[in-house]
Amino acid sequence: MKIDTKKILGFLLMAGLLLTASLSFAQKTERNPLLQKFEDDGGRIEFLGNAYGLAGWLAINAKGDVQYIYTTPEGALLKGLLFAPDGTLETKKQLKAYKRRAEGSQAAAPGGENPVLKSEKLYAAAEKTNWISIGDGNAPYLYVFVNVNCDHCREFWKDLDGPVKAGKIQVRLIPYGSLEENRNGAAALLSVEHPDDVWPAYAAGDKTVLGKDKIKDGAYLKVEANNAMTKNWKLPGPPFSLYRRPADGAVRVIVGQPENTMLFLSEFLK
Repeated sequence: MKIDTKKILGFLLMAGLLLTASLSFAQKTERNPLLQKFEDDGGRIEFLGNAYGLAGWLAINAKGDVQYIYTTPEGALLKGLLFAPDGTLETKKQLKAYKRRAEGSQAAAPGGENPVLKSEKLYAAAEKTNWISIGDGNAPYLYVFVNVNCDHCREFWKDLDGPVKAGKIQVRLIPYGSLEENRNGAAALLSVEHPDDVWPAYAAGDKTVLGKDKIKDGAYLKVEANNAMTKNWKLPGPPFSLYRRPADGAVRVIVGQPENTMLFLSEFLK
């Protein structure tokens, strides 16, 4: 197999220019000990993604030199580029995704569902739940787990309603709940054709818009899947919010309502 090293190195150097944006996905307690020592000694570690059982990382020393590292679940460490079975450069694919995150993409990292980083695994899990979108589809978004009859959830929505209408943010609501009123309301919310109209009306007090008559076949199964996800992750009570900060790609979590709404909204501005 012939490898065009000039093209590969050119791409990697271009990606290296993006390293000024700190993509702080990892938590120290979840890193490979050797990578953690590298960071403790003054370097920086950035998560690339998971592929073929290996976790990919960028290791940047104090001089700005970049190494490409892969770790195994058992803790072994490899330096170099990763190729897919068909000969394509997997590292290049991961770096492209890294670049998109540096430029504001909020998508989950490649292979983020694998248990290397809890924050990325949770984010990937949220991305695969049954959610409905409210707001401009091109706006930066956050995931919010809600019970439809949760007073705190409706209060939180009052803080979000204005920015959503102004096109500043998009909210991806993940309705769940085991109590009958929450379960029925969640199923109805996942069934309606225009949730961007229905949810604000419901939050404002119109209970009829999420009546049992709105529930479609299969909606309860979607609610149960959301319930299972919140139970498996032992998420705290709603509202529980999760988002990737567009400015630097960091995964952030909010339990309950933000203490400072303006500060919270600033997270979505690059």
